Amino acid sequence: MLASQSIPYLEHTQVGQHALYVESHHAERALEELRRYEEENRGFRLKRVLPPAAPFAAVGTALGALVLVALAIAQWRGGLGHDWVAAGAARASAIRAGELARTVTALTLHADVPHLLSNLVFGALFAYLLFHAHGAGLGALALLAAGALGNLANAWVRAGEHVSIGASTAVFAAVGLLGGAEARARHLLAEPRARRFAPVGAAVLLMAYLGVGEARPTSRIDVLAHVFGLVAGLALGPLLGSLPRAWIERRGLQLGAALLALLGVALAWRSALAG
Repeated sequence: MLASQSIPYLEHTQVGQHALYVESHHAERALEELRRYEEENRGFRLKRVLPPAAPFAAVGTALGALVLVALAIAQWRGGLGHDWVAAGAARASAIRAGELARTVTALTLHADVPHLLSNLVFGALFAYLLFHAHGAGLGALALLAAGALGNLANAWVRAGEHVSIGASTAVFAAVGLLGGAEARARHLLAEPRARRFAPVGAAVLLMAYLGVGEARPTSRIDVLAHVFGLVAGLALGPLLGSLPRAWIERRGLQLGAALLALLGVALAWRSALAG
C-alpha cells in the first residue's frame, strides 16, 4: 500500500514483531494512508478458491458400499455359523461392559434390504462428498471414528437392554464431518459469524429432516444414535478440515488410511465373533 502511494519504506521483522520504517517527513502521511487502508478493508473476506477433488472419492464410495453389502449378506445368511446381530449389535450393556468393538460392528449390520438400501443411498451421497473434499482414506477413518463415537455415546445414555444396528449413525456422522470441516474453512477465511456457522445449521436441519424415518428391528427410530453421530462428526470435522492440503493430495497416504479403516472394521468383527 505504501509503495502504491510512492512512500519509501523499510521493513524489519524479528520474533513477535514486524515494523515499517519511513522517513520522518513521510510519517504523518504514511500513518494516514495505513488508517484509511484498514478502514476501507474492514470486514474484507478472502476469496474462496476450491481445491481439486481429493483422491479416490468415487472408488472409496463404491468400496464402502460393497463392504456394507457383503457384511449384510454374511449377517442374513449366518456366515461362518455365527449370529452376527447377537455378536455385533450395539447393545448398550455390552458396550458399557467393555465390548467396544460393537460400536464399529453395529455400523455394518442392517435389519433388512430396505434398511440397507436407505443407508446405501444416503450414505453414498454424503460419503462421496466427504471423500471428494478430504480423500477416501482420511475421510473413511474420520467417518469410522465418528460413527463409533456416536454409538458409544448412545450406549452410555440408553438403558442396558437397548440395541441399535445400522450405518445411519455413520451417515449422520458424515453430515457432521462435512459441516464441521466447512465451518472451520469459513472461520479461516474470516467469513461473517453467521456464515461461519451456516454449515453447522445445515447439518442439523438435514439430521432433523432425514433422521426420523429409518426402520429398526424394534420398529422404533433411534433418533439419539443419529444425533450422537452428527455431534461426533461436528466435533471431528474441524480436525479433519485442519489437515494440510498436501496430506490430502498424497495418494499413498490416502491408500494407507483406507487400508487402516478396513483393518479397523475387520479387527472389530474378529473381536466380536471371537467373543
